[in-house]
Amino acid sequence: MLTDDAVEADPEAVDDRALVAAARAGDAEAFEELVRRYGPGLYRYARRMTRDADAVKDIVQETFVAAWRQIGTFRGESSPQTWFFAICARKVVDSHRVKRAIPIDDRLIDPVSHDAESNPFAVASNTAFLEAMEAALAELPPRQRAVWTLREVERLTFPQIGTILDMSADGARGHHHRARATLQKRLQQWR
Repeated sequence: MLTDDAVEADPEAVDDRALVAAARAGDAEAFEELVRRYGPGLYRYARRMTRDADAVKDIVQETFVAAWRQIGTFRGESSPQTWFFAICARKVVDSHRVKRAIPIDDRLIDPVSHDAESNPFAVASNTAFLEAMEAALAELPPRQRAVWTLREVERLTFPQIGTILDMSADGARGHHHRARATLQKRLQQWR
């Protein structure tokens, strides 16, 4: 069990593997810490990959329920983060079996501030770019969109992405390259 003193001293000092070990021993608080750490990233990923915005919370919840039930089977061959994303990727496929995602209002980049000192041209230009980026992302094939999101938004490595999406690191790298090339072509007017 995690002690309150260890968590209060430095919550980040307790590494993921220690949290998993504690969760395997039945420590619900350790698992809750993993949920706090990875829930936002899983939510962003599921929103990018799912048509039904209402189902996103269910997918993330099902991911954590499955992880809690399977925590005893986690072998530590990958990081806990990679393991959670792999479960979430399967839940997205299982729940929706979508070919295309519809862009939603969960922006990758925050728009420029609309305060009194903002340049109206910069605000309008930023908004138009973000809309074009969302539309271009929605047109990517699902695997390319998944790889791009995991790499560019979640900052995962290609080996981690390969593990999550059940492909080689080189395969993930190739999907990322194709996604970037497509996005660059689609967004060329913004260069």
